[in-house]
Amino acid sequence: MEVVERSTLRRSTTQRAILQLMVRESRYAARTAFLTILFLLLGSVAAQISLPVFGTRGDVPEGLLARFMDLLREVVADTTDLEVRKGDLITAGIAGSLEPAFAGLIAELDGSRYAVSGEIARVGASEEQSPYFVNLIIVDVERERSSDLISQPLRETTLVQAATVLGQIIASFTAPLTVLPEGEAGLFISSQPAEAKVFIDGVLVGETSKLDPLRLASGRYRIELRKEGFLPEVRTVDLHDSDTRFVHFVLTSISGGSIQVSSQPSARVYLDDQFQGVTPFTLPALPGVHTIRLERDGFVSKSFSVPVRNYRVTRVSTSLDPLIDPLVFWSEDREYLVFIGSVLQVGGYAPRLRSGTTTFDVRKGAEQKLYTVEVPERGVFELDLHSGELSPFFHSDSLE
Repeated sequence: MEVVERSTLRRSTTQRAILQLMVRESRYAARTAFLTILFLLLGSVAAQISLPVFGTRGDVPEGLLARFMDLLREVVADTTDLEVRKGDLITAGIAGSLEPAFAGLIAELDGSRYAVSGEIARVGASEEQSPYFVNLIIVDVERERSSDLISQPLRETTLVQAATVLGQIIASFTAPLTVLPEGEAGLFISSQPAEAKVFIDGVLVGETSKLDPLRLASGRYRIELRKEGFLPEVRTVDLHDSDTRFVHFVLTSISGGSIQVSSQPSARVYLDDQFQGVTPFTLPALPGVHTIRLERDGFVSKSFSVPVRNYRVTRVSTSLDPLIDPLVFWSEDREYLVFIGSVLQVGGYAPRLRSGTTTFDVRKGAEQKLYTVEVPERGVFELDLHSGELSPFFHSDSLE
């Protein structure tokens, strides 16, 4: 049974990810460029905030620290749209540094836009004197800004209240702007084509060709343009009082969708009779119905009619049936040569193999290994060219 699924690509709202693709041959360049666009359109998850376990100063019980961190993360998750990350790779020294530079390092190491560096410090001798204080700072690495030092008294009996107060402060710091600050810096934005939606620091301000010059406070701003059928584009500009910046965008049109193909075992992929690559493989395609063909020596070829729509991914999953029984196949690595007796086996399988004891002569350069195995009367088996192990090849008709 072959499975064909479709899922809608969600437009990306952030473009901080930089995709570096290595193109080995010039004939793959156009396909690789399209795949770059495709990955940018796959839709971004919500922004992230890293909340590693805070450092401690003085005698702070581990249980108190653990309970407070759980509560603080829960409040931040409930009061923001952020994905809260625990920063498991962050050391206590960095987590408790209270320095913007180190807090920024937390965000970078944890792959987050926001990060919190903090500590719980023992300052009093009794519960009545607020024996602990929570000190923290918040950073936004995307906009290169940080909060002042924030302090909150803490007792064993006020963990929930302290976590709620600090969580709300974090939520306020990370909340998107609804109104841009006005000032004496000018900004004029245009695009080709026109009528693209303009977002500045996440705030929709209008559409190009319909947008008057903006007067904003000096500072750094993130400009994002979006238009249906075109690749979103993002730029960062620095504005200064009494100066006007003119920013022009040339948007790249997008047409078509993609096909994700997987198979057991891996096979060569042909799109409309043109070789594309080897499964698992994702390839771009124009809207319409296309023919996908999968081929592998020793197995029966399979073909599918696959519909492709704009901005959508069509997934094709299948398993290939053996041409002969029993069938022994192996990796189609060109560095290896496999002989049975003195006969070179071409195509990554043994076409005339019979059941019983068989010796495979595997060569890689000057290295030679002999593997003697027992081939059963029926079934499909994969030969490991490194170990000589012959394993039953279990395959299914549906891949997740």
